[in-house]
Amino acid sequence: MDRSGPPAPHGITPQRRAPALAIVLALAVALWPGRVALAQDVTEPALKAAFIYNFARFTTWPSDLPATDSFVICVLGDAAVGDAIERAVAGRELMGRPITVTQVTPATPKRSCRILYVSGVPVRQAAEVVAELRDTPVLTISNLEGFALAGGMTQFFFEHGQLRFRIHLESAKRAGLQISSRLLVMARPND
Repeated sequence: MDRSGPPAPHGITPQRRAPALAIVLALAVALWPGRVALAQDVTEPALKAAFIYNFARFTTWPSDLPATDSFVICVLGDAAVGDAIERAVAGRELMGRPITVTQVTPATPKRSCRILYVSGVPVRQAAEVVAELRDTPVLTISNLEGFALAGGMTQFFFEHGQLRFRIHLESAKRAGLQISSRLLVMARPND
């Protein structure tokens, strides 16, 4: 008798989700070489930075993107996460290019970003930013409630004291981004 129950909406069973989550958490802690980190030593901005870096590693951008000098991660409204990302990616490359972290404002053009993390702004304003980037290959990430439902691609949230995330796969596909099954197995379904 099969006791696993029906698969999740994206076809991933809970039995496969737990080991994958352990891998991501181990990767998050491992991003800080040269220091032994205990779970309580990792700050929320550092944990989000680790997740954002790994989202980038497990996302494929369209091959016909214009060549750029660097892989640009933009941060809107959360300097602490921006600083944590800078520390996490120092000396690293993505897509064969060095990673650059840029703090942006709502008025800053964002089409040169490969990733945009949005926080500390009203959901309405975040929705406007996402609407500007609709169908553009920019991976949008936020911790704002309702971000994924407003067209954002990835939304952080806390569940039982642990950082979790949702992926709005349709938004990512519309923008030409391919999200690895390694991330999808850990994502919570959209509400």
